[in-house]
Amino acid sequence: MKRLEIGFNSLIRVRQYLIRLYPVGIGFLICLYILARPQIITAQAPIVSGQADKIYEQNNQAVVIIITYDKDVKPLGKGSGFIVRSDGAIVTNLHVVSGASSIKVKIAKDKYLEVEGLLYSDAANDLVILKAKGNDLPILTLGDSDKIKPGEKVYVIGSPEGLENSIITDGVINGRQEVGWDQKGIQISAPISDGNSGSPVFNEKGQVIGVATSMGGMQNINNFAVPIIIIKDKISGKEITSIEKFAEDFSTSAQYWFFQGYNLDRNENHKEAIKFYKEAIRIKPDFAQAHDNLGIIYGKSGDYQKAIESFKQAIRIKPDLAQAHYNLGLAYRESGNYPKAIESFKQAIRIEPDFTDAHYNLGIVSGMSGDYPKAIESLKQVIRITPDLTEAHYWLGRAYLQAGNRDRALEEYNILKELDKELANKLFTLIDKK
Repeated sequence: MKRLEIGFNSLIRVRQYLIRLYPVGIGFLICLYILARPQIITAQAPIVSGQADKIYEQNNQAVVIIITYDKDVKPLGKGSGFIVRSDGAIVTNLHVVSGASSIKVKIAKDKYLEVEGLLYSDAANDLVILKAKGNDLPILTLGDSDKIKPGEKVYVIGSPEGLENSIITDGVINGRQEVGWDQKGIQISAPISDGNSGSPVFNEKGQVIGVATSMGGMQNINNFAVPIIIIKDKISGKEITSIEKFAEDFSTSAQYWFFQGYNLDRNENHKEAIKFYKEAIRIKPDFAQAHDNLGIIYGKSGDYQKAIESFKQAIRIKPDLAQAHYNLGLAYRESGNYPKAIESFKQAIRIEPDFTDAHYNLGIVSGMSGDYPKAIESLKQVIRITPDLTEAHYWLGRAYLQAGNRDRALEEYNILKELDKELANKLFTLIDKK
């Protein structure tokens, strides 16, 4: 796995942010950017093997691309979805279709289906079931998301960054965490980027156990999937709500403005996104996720004081929202207030003991503060939760080295040799200089 927690200013479009890991120069930041890129294998030439290959071959035909249009039939955006009924019932994220005047579904090269309307929508969980005009379509098998266990392998088929039906094979389940709206999302390590929202998340049996979403925990090493159990008993519905009727009813809700803000922010239109998030908050003042996302935008623009205030508002509304405490830690870190950053990361961990990102950043900030024993302890927790996170081994090796323990640094080098030879060589170069 090559994934890194990053800071507020994005170098990749996965809503994840590059961190300054100890005092370093621009050359190292470029190195981190390379490490942060998700490993994606294209559908045109899937270099996959074993179970991943089998899951891909059996299911990719039922994974579709959702294309939305405005009232002038101009494209608004794309997302992923999957067919759950042979007559064209398709599951995706609600934010993928929010604001659309019309929707099409691409099911194969140059083959599209018109969407008649919606069979079901759930704004709180960011889910929707569309009804497209189709017959005898391939469908996916739904599993039991209540039976998942940390460490289980997961696979995602979607369309990240414009690549159609790519498969990501290096994901695992890391547990559950609240994602801001009273819903316990499934933490997964598989990358989720633009276009992956609405993708099916498969277990090793090839059953769908979740719907990938980039709406929750948008700044985490972990990404999220909404448990399939939430929507499993809704797919048999027959009553269709027109897109126009749904759009009219939905446009007055706080969730509508929130989703529009999110889509604007995703497309780098941050100023407009701020207006939409503020409108969502005006309609629903206790909308913790809107306060949290507003803080993220302020953080990316470098206005850390406003970011801090927004995160504090989210925490005031939902004191046990680990995500907001974690984001507050990022804002304090970027503003140079390391003691408060450390306390915020610790609070996130108290709420969610296996919050990988919080452990990771606690280790990094501890290292930046010169507390190498604490950095070592935190990075070891990351490895306990996510054993194949190569960067954690690398930075643990560096922390050992800075603490004067060359032998333990060499142990991490030996582990890295089996996981990532390039990163192992970088660590060895540092060890060799000591």
